[in-house]
Amino acid sequence: MLKLHEKLIGLVVGACVATSFASASGELEKVMKERGLSETDLLAAAKTYTPSGMHDKYVIFSSGGQSGHVIAYGVPSMRLLKYIAVFTPEPWQGYGFDDDSKKILRQGNIRGREINWGDTHHPALSEVDGKYNGKYLFINDKANPRIAVIDLHDFETKQIVVNPIFKSEHGGAFVTPNTEYILESTQYAAPFDNNYHPIEEYKESYRGGVTFWKFNMDSGKIEEKNSFSLEFPPYMQDLTDAGKGASYGWAFTNSFNTEMYTGGIEIGLPPFEAGMSRYDTDYLHVYNWKKLAKLAEDPKNVMIVNDHRIIPISVAVANDALFFIPEPKSPHGVDVSPDGKYIVVCGKL
Repeated sequence: MLKLHEKLIGLVVGACVATSFASASGELEKVMKERGLSETDLLAAAKTYTPSGMHDKYVIFSSGGQSGHVIAYGVPSMRLLKYIAVFTPEPWQGYGFDDDSKKILRQGNIRGREINWGDTHHPALSEVDGKYNGKYLFINDKANPRIAVIDLHDFETKQIVVNPIFKSEHGGAFVTPNTEYILESTQYAAPFDNNYHPIEEYKESYRGGVTFWKFNMDSGKIEEKNSFSLEFPPYMQDLTDAGKGASYGWAFTNSFNTEMYTGGIEIGLPPFEAGMSRYDTDYLHVYNWKKLAKLAEDPKNVMIVNDHRIIPISVAVANDALFFIPEPKSPHGVDVSPDGKYIVVCGKL
């Protein structure tokens, strides 16, 4: 008798499901017809649709450019999850108006000036063994050389540090495989000090570089006093990536304008863009950050500018910690393969 009862329930449920499916199928056909959709269109929609209350499989963090923020959105739904306020006050979420966020925003003051805008470019997730651990996000300010730390526990900015020697930057933020350091490299060469130097002294007084910001994963903070920089020639630097696996301990930074060209049509010379693209190649800066960290511990190996340690080119080269490899002219991007055996460089021109 019990088995018969179970069979009857099964038949009823099956009939209900069949009826429901038929009803839904009929409704789908109606929608398809009204909107001129194909089965392929419906399949594409089903692949991206994420019902309310369900989480996306992935979250993408995009730089917000001159908004000074980071944009977080879900994939596959493509829902905008949050504008993470970083370098710019945001009234709608109170960032830069309450006491706590005011303190963070004011960490980004440069030489006593309040800077309330930024140009974010390259976010980087914290890593362990060369893989994302999803704890922290780092973002740079290209226009006013700064790095910010975002805690992904609550998607809030926790720290802003100002580069003490750069006047602009592009190659940030990038991390070493265990987030020992956050790498930030210059874009336009400039004097490390804060004094005026005429452009005629370009080769003598202007320099590029890369800063190694020491990061403490436990505290979630950059340790400024334990950070240091490496001097580069007055080329213009581009992007950076850290080696892993076979290339662990090394890092790579593009460059352009190895011609060290200045001026242009305003002084009777070829246009600036032409003058800085004359050579067939520029140079990939290859440096061993593990060796450099050891060198930076000895005061004899560093010069101090603005209370910040800088390893001169001569010291790095003498200790086999810095090399230059020709690369396609005016590159934009250097990426290390997952196994660390290969580097892909994009020649922009």
